[in-house]
Amino acid sequence: MQQVITIAGVLLGAGATFAGAAFTERSKWRRTQRSRWDDRRLVAYSEFAHSLKHFAVVSQRMVVGRGFPQAGQPISEGEGTQLLAEAESEKALKWEMVLLLGSSEAVAAARLWNKAVWELSLVAVGREMSHDDYLRAYEAAGHKRNAFYECARKDLGVRRGELPSGDGPWLPQNVLPPPPSADDEIAAP
Repeated sequence: MQQVITIAGVLLGAGATFAGAAFTERSKWRRTQRSRWDDRRLVAYSEFAHSLKHFAVVSQRMVVGRGFPQAGQPISEGEGTQLLAEAESEKALKWEMVLLLGSSEAVAAARLWNKAVWELSLVAVGREMSHDDYLRAYEAAGHKRNAFYECARKDLGVRRGELPSGDGPWLPQNVLPPPPSADDEIAAP
């Protein structure tokens, strides 16, 4: 009888040790996998943001050449068109990684930011828009960029506070658009 109790104790101990080790290894594997996908999402988000920002900068440099106020150096239409096409291709490739790995909130925010930047790029290639409307659209695109970063940060588990607001107007006061009037707000849908 004593031997049966000893063998049962040994088997119980071995089983508990095995279960504990398996649980520990499984937890470690899950953490590793979660970290691996977080790393890939970080790369996807940052590369997409970089490529979209590059696309935006090229189109901004093109609008300077059309007489719009910007903080960049103008480039010719021919050079700009070539650079814009290259930036568009790069952005499209990076977008696929965001679609594959991003959270639904981050993908939705990225779509809105991408659309806002794309609409601004149309001005670079000839679409008519007033300077005031362009500046408002530019500011709106900046807000959409911040919304994307907020969603990406949330998805990546960054919990160190909100993004700080900008340093203020990026253009001198004499070229900023007038604030919307009360009539504009009433007329808005």
